[in-house]
Amino acid sequence: MPLATITGKLVSGIGQGRHFTRLEWVRRQFIDRLGIDPYPGTINVEANAGTSQETWRALRETAGIRIDNPNDGPHDCDARCYLVLIENAIEAAIVLPEVATYPAAQIELIAAVNVRQTLQIGDGAAIRLHTR
Repeated sequence: MPLATITGKLVSGIGQGRHFTRLEWVRRQFIDRLGIDPYPGTINVEANAGTSQETWRALRETAGIRIDNPNDGPHDCDARCYLVLIENAIEAAIVLPEVATYPAAQIELIAAVNVRQTLQIGDGAAIRLHTR
């Protein structure tokens, strides 16, 4: 997929990202496969309707970078990741859990820094993601 931009707004997640990013097997794969030692937690972006949702849908159809869950429980899943730049300033990765019910417009990201604090933004702020 050629380089593209996805625009959206910052939204609150359900709070599980902090725990997820601290699991040793997750953290190790993020470092080894993505080059990102994740800040505890994720940020969530809701892709804008139209072109941004179409771009996100097209990106989801690509292979991405796999994160393999070594467990086999009812709440365990693998994920695919996509490297992006947030606002052309912060190296990050989209983490897409391989769950059939994952919301189509939701984009969950990891970065090595606290994105909200670094960019001084909160819920509802407009945000741009640039694929790499």
